[in-house]
Amino acid sequence: MTISPQSIYDSISIVESTISHWDPHTSISPSFLEASDHLHSHLLRLSATASTNHADAAQLIIIHTLLQSSMELLEESFKHHLFSISAIDLCSDKIATARSIAQTMLSAGYGKECVSSYQSIRQSRLTSQIVQLRFNQSANQPKAIRKLKWEILDRQIKSWTDIAHVVVRSLCSDEQQLCDEIFATSPESVRDSIFSSIACDTALRFLSFPETVAVHLKPSPEKLFHLLDMYAVLSNLLPDIESIFGSEPESFVRSKATLSLGKLSQAIRVVISKFELAIQKDPLKSSGVPGGAIHPLTRYVMNYLVYLSDFKLYLDEILVELPKNYSSSFFKLSDRLKNGSVVSVTIERILFILLCKIDAKAEAYSDAALSYLFLANNLQYIVRKVQSCRLKEILNDEWMNEHGTKAHQFMEGHVRSGWADMAAMLRTENETNDVDRLREFEIAFEKAMKERKNWVVADAAMRDEVRLMVETMLVPEYSRLYRTHMEFGTVRFSPEDVKKRIMRFYAD
Repeated sequence: MTISPQSIYDSISIVESTISHWDPHTSISPSFLEASDHLHSHLLRLSATASTNHADAAQLIIIHTLLQSSMELLEESFKHHLFSISAIDLCSDKIATARSIAQTMLSAGYGKECVSSYQSIRQSRLTSQIVQLRFNQSANQPKAIRKLKWEILDRQIKSWTDIAHVVVRSLCSDEQQLCDEIFATSPESVRDSIFSSIACDTALRFLSFPETVAVHLKPSPEKLFHLLDMYAVLSNLLPDIESIFGSEPESFVRSKATLSLGKLSQAIRVVISKFELAIQKDPLKSSGVPGGAIHPLTRYVMNYLVYLSDFKLYLDEILVELPKNYSSSFFKLSDRLKNGSVVSVTIERILFILLCKIDAKAEAYSDAALSYLFLANNLQYIVRKVQSCRLKEILNDEWMNEHGTKAHQFMEGHVRSGWADMAAMLRTENETNDVDRLREFEIAFEKAMKERKNWVVADAAMRDEVRLMVETMLVPEYSRLYRTHMEFGTVRFSPEDVKKRIMRFYAD
């Protein structure tokens, strides 16, 4: 393209005027960018003739110096625009101006300066945005993780899980889009390289946090859900990571995310094994719970499993297969379990261990009725917990029906062992002993009211059922004897009194 002398003169005037009056807070005019392009084109032409033409050589020096000053101004303006871009707006004037500046600098041979400024500013901004999200990247080191108190690390983990989707889907994605917009005229490989230099290091350090925690965190059951939270978040973000960091320069970011998932899986499997082992090691002969109520171990394990069931989707990925020794002398894999999922087998095995512990703890009670009550309360609690959450989807109807029936059998055993003797006192064929029988029953009944006042049936429906069973065993026969002897003043309790007192048994 031939540029007229007048055009060169005009371009020099525009560039000189803009440089002398430039305010960094004002936008670069299109005329300045066009003038800079003209100067660069003229510079290339002069370079070809300057060796034979002294006039061209002199002008070459002037144009080169002026163009260099122009590029320095553009670089400063470019930086100013980049600092002010906080979110992607593809229609914004700031991005459009920054793109025009980049194109001018690249075409003028100042691509290195342009890219260097872009990389420095956007990388710094990306890092500061993560800091503003209150995640401490500097703590993401093995030594730092091992030295942190759990309370501090707990906050770091929660912070990571809270902001991970923002970092990947917003910050990194926005940076990728911004890079594509600013360097729209550059080859895709160049854009990928620029974006990689900005985001990959930050993304690598951020995505390595779960791996660092998984490898260096001391495994214990209470830390399982922190690991699962990170796994769930990272697993959900994996498609986004593969999309954003899809080109070859960023392949190691995808690899890091996959590695972190793998390390989290390993740590989670270890913690679940430790949780199972902790249940097994709970003292078998520990004292029973007063009143036959629900044992703390039952509550702990079931609350744990309820929360664990929320991660069923991810546990299907994590618990890829059962350990070879999972079927043992005390836990046999039935045909039903062999055809079930790894998660269902794992949950059922943990429940089996818990039920064995409950059976053993029931033996601590010297009173058979209280032992049955303890078994009924705990098994009914387990069944109700399973029915109320996603455990119901993991354990099939056969399991729930089997154990629900067993809970009622325990309760029936409690009623038989606890009230059969008193019911027998009321059944007599010799009317001459009726009064003695009534007095004996009243004494036994009063004793039961004192000794059993703290006995518990935790489930409301089962509590009503038990009271009705006891009432059915005692009240009809007592009413018959009461009608026979009430006129002699030998009976202290009316049938209604007995019924009311039965309703006071089994505290909520």
